[in-house]
Amino acid sequence: MRGRTLSWRLAVAVLAVVALAVIALPGASGPEPEVADAQRAGERDARPGEVVVPDQYIVTYNRSAESPSEETETRERRQGFEADYVYRRAVEGFSAELSQRQVDRLEADPEVASVTPDRKVKAVASLASGEPTPPPGIRRIGAATASTAREASGANVAVIDTGIDLDHPDLDARNGKNCISPGGAADDDNGHGTHVAGTIGAENDGLGVVGVAPGTRLYAAKVLAANGEGTASQVICGIDWVTGTRTDSDPANDIEVANMSLVGTGPPVEPCATTTDPEHKAICGSVAAGVTYVVAAGNGGPDGVGWDFDYAPEPDTPAAYPEVLTVSAMTDSDGQAGGSGAAPACETGEVDDRYASFSNYAATAAGSAHTIAGPGVCIRSTWPGGNYNTISGTSMASPHIAGAVALCLDEGTREGPCAGRSPAEIVEKMRADAASRAAVGGSGFAGDPGQPLSGRYFGYLTWAKAASSDSVPPTIDAVAPANGTTDVTRSAGVGVSFSEPMDEAAAASAFSLVRASDGRRVSGSFAWSGKTLIFKPAAPLDPATWYTARLSRAAPDSAGNSLAADRAWSFRTLATVTAFPAATVTESGTRRAGSYASLRANDNRYLAINSTTSGTRTSSWYGRFTRISNALRTLKLTSRSKSSARCAHTLAIWSWTASRWVSLDSRSVGTTEIQVDKAPTGTLADYVSGASGDGELRVRARCTRASLSFYTSNDLLRLTYERP
Repeated sequence: MRGRTLSWRLAVAVLAVVALAVIALPGASGPEPEVADAQRAGERDARPGEVVVPDQYIVTYNRSAESPSEETETRERRQGFEADYVYRRAVEGFSAELSQRQVDRLEADPEVASVTPDRKVKAVASLASGEPTPPPGIRRIGAATASTAREASGANVAVIDTGIDLDHPDLDARNGKNCISPGGAADDDNGHGTHVAGTIGAENDGLGVVGVAPGTRLYAAKVLAANGEGTASQVICGIDWVTGTRTDSDPANDIEVANMSLVGTGPPVEPCATTTDPEHKAICGSVAAGVTYVVAAGNGGPDGVGWDFDYAPEPDTPAAYPEVLTVSAMTDSDGQAGGSGAAPACETGEVDDRYASFSNYAATAAGSAHTIAGPGVCIRSTWPGGNYNTISGTSMASPHIAGAVALCLDEGTREGPCAGRSPAEIVEKMRADAASRAAVGGSGFAGDPGQPLSGRYFGYLTWAKAASSDSVPPTIDAVAPANGTTDVTRSAGVGVSFSEPMDEAAAASAFSLVRASDGRRVSGSFAWSGKTLIFKPAAPLDPATWYTARLSRAAPDSAGNSLAADRAWSFRTLATVTAFPAATVTESGTRRAGSYASLRANDNRYLAINSTTSGTRTSSWYGRFTRISNALRTLKLTSRSKSSARCAHTLAIWSWTASRWVSLDSRSVGTTEIQVDKAPTGTLADYVSGASGDGELRVRARCTRASLSFYTSNDLLRLTYERP
């Protein structure tokens, strides 16, 4: 083991503004395979920043060692060194500054299992703008809606990271272990750990953000310094402290879930019984003590493109350890499935409901067996100083799942479905629940096993919706327009009435309306009236066109039960007809110029009618529209006119049923041309001659004046109506 180097980094994507967190423990100095899509060919370039801490080593004992403290003290006296850390729980051993002679003697010691060079850790990342509350990622995995959130978990969660802001008003943060300055508080002087903590358990208190498991106790294990640097021995110190809570004298601090948003390069993974990798041995011991570890998959290489974390010669660890639940990252910008959200504001190149381009993935069956996905792009969470910030990375995806595991163990003092299960069983259940949710729709994303990329396994998106005693799937009571309807107005909305209250956001996400001829999707907005979903198109539908509405079985009720099957129905919009007069009749006055043809466009070509020359001066005429359908569903009249002298103008339509003119508009008209748009009310067929088929419709323009003759100039007279 001597001479092996590793690279560790916080799994945070680099944004454009300020550096935050990427850990790097020294790693193998040899070349590393290149990333080319899902395949690696040849050898990988050596990772940057891999630095061995000079003369610093991590020593582990065989399990035959009776007492790590006593064994270490004996060797300190015999060989003249002083241990920095003594590990008693997750792994048995110590870290210390050693000379080469001391290293040689320890390697020859029959009770020593391994002597490994310590490795540097460092952090780099960045900030971005904010997002709404609850954050989309929390809503996307079912842990919150726009108006509800989950309760606190009774399971204690450890954040092995840069510490936590212990005074943040939005966190129930507890001091755990400071492995940077032993004896000091594990406060966060970097930011990364506080951000992770907020995603897990930010309070539901009206401040800032809401976490997956709001108000859950969060214990800080600080393993990185203010500058984002540390050593592998300090990381193991954090794991060792977490493990010790399971057997110490304080049952209230027992850690059940630990989040590690750390990634590095390790040796080929071996079983717990035979591994000499001290980090793996520490994880194995901690898992055996009952701690479920949720870890980030990592963010790929220097180019920011994800690669396979389970590459056998040089796996990314702890992601590749089979005992942990490894989390890849996907993008969600709107808290809903369906891929209709806008591109995330803080990351260029990412797309709603798609795998994150920076996210590592599994490429082997062994790696796939413990991989799951979580939202990791543009995640808003808590930040030191009582603040909030938005960053991206598998570091941000991992705490979504850590919070979900905590809820699975306990919520609101009630035992959850994971209670009493071993860490391995919890990992399996979380993955099974995610797969089950994906099987009924509503949680998939491009890159998951349902929409896979060759050679890349990102896992199913985790699902943290609360269990319910309601197991009855909802049904659709009615839809409008009904299937086969052929007289739908172009401005109509589409309604779906359900048998019970629905998860409104998820049900809306499961709805679509497309043009049947080419599948073009109709954009629009959603509203709810009780148990009825109403979709309002953003623009009028095309005339005389068939549309297909669809609601996928992913639409869940408020208890999370989905429809038993997809539902689709079709309808046809009304045809839109534009008509102009086929003739005109002068009632009062005389024709001055123009004809019915002058009324077909707003082009300053006028039908001019002189008024009468005695008594009340009157200019009156009407247009005759022929071949108008008696089955018209809508009707609008448009008129443009002016007068040589101001007169009282009335626009009217003839009612064949009542045998009289029905006034539509009255106003004073002068030398400035005016436009009148009117929609007649009542039974529209009353304005068309005959009882069926096509008939005639008449519109009259009349202007009167007490004295002095005048003439009217009529530029446009148009009908627009809809019919089946």
